[in-house]
Amino acid sequence: MARQTEGIPKKFKNLFIVDGITEEKYFNAIFQRYKLSATEVKRISNSGNMAVIQGLSEAHGKEEAEGKTYDYYYIVIDRDELTESDYDKICRDLASQPNVQLVFSNIAFEVWLLAHYDTMTARPVDVLKDRENLKRVLGKKLGVKYKKGDTKQLYKIMSNSNHSIELPLKNTRNISKINMAYQCTNVGVVLSHVIG
Repeated sequence: MARQTEGIPKKFKNLFIVDGITEEKYFNAIFQRYKLSATEVKRISNSGNMAVIQGLSEAHGKEEAEGKTYDYYYIVIDRDELTESDYDKICRDLASQPNVQLVFSNIAFEVWLLAHYDTMTARPVDVLKDRENLKRVLGKKLGVKYKKGDTKQLYKIMSNSNHSIELPLKNTRNISKINMAYQCTNVGVVLSHVIG
């Protein structure tokens, strides 16, 4: 990588702001696999609407402190305890920022992980049942109890197909439009754009 000239901010293409350890480890691994050195991942402690606010605030602080700039910001969140009005507010807040995109999974990021094995369908979600069911089914696919943020398990999931995002992208094609009432994820659409 070229040396940074003094006083000139170092240019990075993408910053992924995530609210969970599983997302942080997954995106770091996938970007490493595709050698995307101009893409960084930052995990924050808040989730939902506060993740968006805190994430962008910390990102701009990081840019200033480290002399970096980013072209695009991706805010990666799950539904968690997000309400319809929280979601609407996030969409309104992000609408005025063309270089910021919401990356959303309903009910959890594990919808995207399970898509490395199975075709996912748009169906009404039940927050409590679906979260546990996703973990149980992923555990069956892995042959061991699924643990959030387990790097070895994430690599095994990514290695399920020859191309780490091609199969899950195909398996989530019908649920890539964000929807608060139905199972969805747009992770694949975003990754296919970033990876190219």
